[in-house]
Amino acid sequence: MPHARLSKEKQVYVLAALSEGTPINAVCRMFKVGKHAVLRVIEETGEALADYMDKNFRDLPCQRIEMDEQWQYVGKHGQRMERKEQERGDFWLWAAIDPDSKLAFSHMIGTRRNTTGTWFVQDVAARVAGPVQIATDANRSYAFNIRGAFGAKAYSYGTDAKNFDDRDWQPDSQRKNGVAPIVSSERKAVIGSPNLSTVTTSHVERLFLSIRQECTRFTRLTLGYSKDLEMHKRAVALHFGLYNFCRKHATLGTTPAVAAGIEEKRWGLEDVVALTATFMAQKEESLFEAAFERAGL
Repeated sequence: MPHARLSKEKQVYVLAALSEGTPINAVCRMFKVGKHAVLRVIEETGEALADYMDKNFRDLPCQRIEMDEQWQYVGKHGQRMERKEQERGDFWLWAAIDPDSKLAFSHMIGTRRNTTGTWFVQDVAARVAGPVQIATDANRSYAFNIRGAFGAKAYSYGTDAKNFDDRDWQPDSQRKNGVAPIVSSERKAVIGSPNLSTVTTSHVERLFLSIRQECTRFTRLTLGYSKDLEMHKRAVALHFGLYNFCRKHATLGTTPAVAAGIEEKRWGLEDVVALTATFMAQKEESLFEAAFERAGL
C-alpha cells in the first residue's frame, strides 16, 4: 500500500517554506507534519522536476552560457574522514546558466574529477542549439571537455580567471569566512573569437550565492547539510525547479523559463504539486506493469 501523502494545500506550504531556506525541523514545527512527510515532498517533487527539466530543456537557443562548480559536502567534510566513502565527503555542484534568460538549464552533482566534468559538459552541449559563446573559470579540464563535447558545433570559448589574495591561503572547505578577496580578474580567448567584454562567470556565481542563501543544505556552519547523497540530489533539483519555473527574477520581471520561451506563464506552487502528482502516478503505474511483466502475467 502506498504511503499516505500530505494534502495538496500542505504540500504547497511546505514547498513555500523550503524555497525560502527554512530548515526541515522548522517546517515540521510550523505545519505540524512529520519529518518523513517533508522528506517525501522533497524526494518526490525533486524527482518530478528533474525529470521535467531533463525532457524540456532541449534545443535551447542560448547565445551565451556560463559554467562553474560549487563545493559542498554530504555527511562529513572530506578532510575529516578517516577513509574515503563512495557517497559521503566532498561533492561539487556543476551548473550551467544562460545569462540572458537566467535559466539554469543543466546541473550535475559529483566529484571534481575530470570524469564528472566530461559528463557535465556533454550534457550541456546536448541541450544547446546554434552558435554559442561559452565562459568558464580557469579550470584546465574545461578546454579539453568543451572541445570533445561541442565538436563541430559553432561556438567560441573564453575564460574569466579571478586572482585572489593568497597570502593567508587555505582551501575553501577549511575557510570560516568565505573565500579570499579578489584582487584582479583576467579574461582570455581560448577557442575561436569570443567577445571578451561579455566573457564572465558572474551570473553563475550569483546563482550559487542564491543556492547558499536559499537551500539550507549549502549554508555553511549549520546542521542543515545533507546526510544522504540521493536526497541531496533531489533537494538541488527541487531548488533549480522552483528557481526556473516559480520564482520571478528581479531583473527579468518574470521567471527564467518564461524568458527562455519554454513556458508561457509563471508557475505557482500548486502547478508544481500537480506535476508531482502526475509524475508519481505514472511512475507507480510503470512499476506495477514492470512487476507484472517479471511475473509473466
